Amino acid sequence: MREYFIGIVVIIISLLVLVLSIHTLTSNEIETNTSSIQWGNDLNQAMEEAKKSNKTIFIDFYADWCSYCGDMDEEAFTDPQVVERLTQNYVLLKVDVDENPGLSSKYTAYSLPTMVIVDSSGNEIKRIIGYQTPEQLLSQI
Repeated sequence: MREYFIGIVVIIISLLVLVLSIHTLTSNEIETNTSSIQWGNDLNQAMEEAKKSNKTIFIDFYADWCSYCGDMDEEAFTDPQVVERLTQNYVLLKVDVDENPGLSSKYTAYSLPTMVIVDSSGNEIKRIIGYQTPEQLLSQI
C-alpha cells in the first residue's frame, strides 16, 4: 500500500512540473511576441519625434480589462507586415485610458480598442475603432 501511495505522489509531482514548464514556455513566447513593437507613452515626446522624422503618430488607446485590446496585442501587433508598416511609417504611442483619462478624452477614445492617427501637431487624421485583424489593420494604415 505504501508503494502505491509513493507512486501516486511521484505521478502528481511529475504532472505539476510538466504544467509549470508548459506555462513558463507559453508566457515567454507571449512576452517575446508582444515586445516586437517599441511603444512610446508620452504624446509631447511623440510629437517632437514626428516633427524630426517627418512621420505621423499612431496612437493605440487600450485598457488592461479590454479583451479585444489584448487580442490585438497578440495578433495584429505581432504580425510581421503590421509591425513593419507601423515602425516604418509612424511614431508609435500606446495609451492606457485608465491611467491617462485626459488624453483619452482629448481624442474621444471611449470605445476600445481605438487607434487614432495624428499629425505632428496632434491633429487627428484618421480613426480606427474596434478589433482589427492584421489584414484589416494593414488596409487602413
